[in-house]
Amino acid sequence: MDIKDSLANNKKHTLSLKKIALSISVFAIFIALTFINFDGNRLDLHDFVVAEVQSGKLKLSVSGFGKLRSKQSRFITATHRSQVEEIYHLPGSRVQSDTIIMLLSNPELVQLLNRSRLALARQKASFEALKLSQHNALLAQQGQLTLLKSELANAQNREEAEGKLIETGIVSALDHKRSQLEVSQLDARVKLAQQQLIQTKALHAQRLQIEHELTREVELSYAAAKADVEKLHVRAGIKGMLQEVNVEQGQSVQVGAPLALVGSELSLLADLQVPEKQASRVQEGQIGIINTFSGEVEARVNRIDPVVRDGRIAIELELTGTLPDNARPALSIEGRVITDTKQAALSLQRPSYIAERSVASLFVLNLKTNQLVKTPIEFGTLAGNAIEIRSGVKAGEQVVISDMSDFKHLAQITITQ
Repeated sequence: MDIKDSLANNKKHTLSLKKIALSISVFAIFIALTFINFDGNRLDLHDFVVAEVQSGKLKLSVSGFGKLRSKQSRFITATHRSQVEEIYHLPGSRVQSDTIIMLLSNPELVQLLNRSRLALARQKASFEALKLSQHNALLAQQGQLTLLKSELANAQNREEAEGKLIETGIVSALDHKRSQLEVSQLDARVKLAQQQLIQTKALHAQRLQIEHELTREVELSYAAAKADVEKLHVRAGIKGMLQEVNVEQGQSVQVGAPLALVGSELSLLADLQVPEKQASRVQEGQIGIINTFSGEVEARVNRIDPVVRDGRIAIELELTGTLPDNARPALSIEGRVITDTKQAALSLQRPSYIAERSVASLFVLNLKTNQLVKTPIEFGTLAGNAIEIRSGVKAGEQVVISDMSDFKHLAQITITQ
């Protein structure tokens, strides 16, 4: 029993010593973590990113990302069932309105065009033959009228001469009556022939009008067939950039199948996706700045999409300034909409981990004590790459904006400059 008690006492003594050693080790580690790398000789101000608090005019804005698109675009579809024979241009090509993008084939359309061409030729020949026939018929009627007028004139002269000779007895009264009757008959025939000539002209004009309409109908059919064949040469239709080609060489396409998309490069729109919470500050007509990563261009808010998608709202802006060299449809962009301007405000280059209208503790440089002092700062609205400061620091003070999560347990840090 004495041995067992002695062993138990020794074991308890050993455990106590281990606990004491563990406590000393933890305390030593804590002291090391507290002082190592944080004394003035090892922690350099250049290890941090520091920004100065600015004072002055501040343009508050809402930022987002998105793409450019054409204000004017042309979506080309197949008008007939056909086959892709050849593709001349691929997406990214700059095209004119008459540039042929691809060639389609359809033998039925070509046959229809040939039949329409022959039908038009026959109709034109028939029209010309009708005009010649009518012209000959009018000439015959006019000749007959001229002959009747000549006979009437002779009869009138004879009747007039007999009227003078009847008193002398050379011409009998009966012969004179016959001459008068002949004049009357010939006069009636002349008037009838004149009416017939007028009616024939009217009838010919009407017939020509009908034939002209028939010719016009055949011409329209021919023009439509020709246009259908011409559409097999798929043209851009507008000046700009070929954005999409939706078919491949040898592919058969049905009516209405998408072929290509062409967008104008002269007038562009920007679609910005902005956070839903910030979109309420955006209004139509506000000025925006679009960054194409090669330059910036001024824009104006045209439309605000009311539908929320993935926590963001689409804002449509029309580019109003001079376009950068790399501006083109479907280009990825960043942008901001200026929602308000404050003439006197404090601002700071925005740390990536700071949200607008929030309060966060950042380290502020105290030059007198050569220390970084953790200071609560109230932030306001975003202003591009900066953020408004409502309280906590003054203009000219320097604030650490780099990630300080490794030092969040400290209230102040001694530094060297």
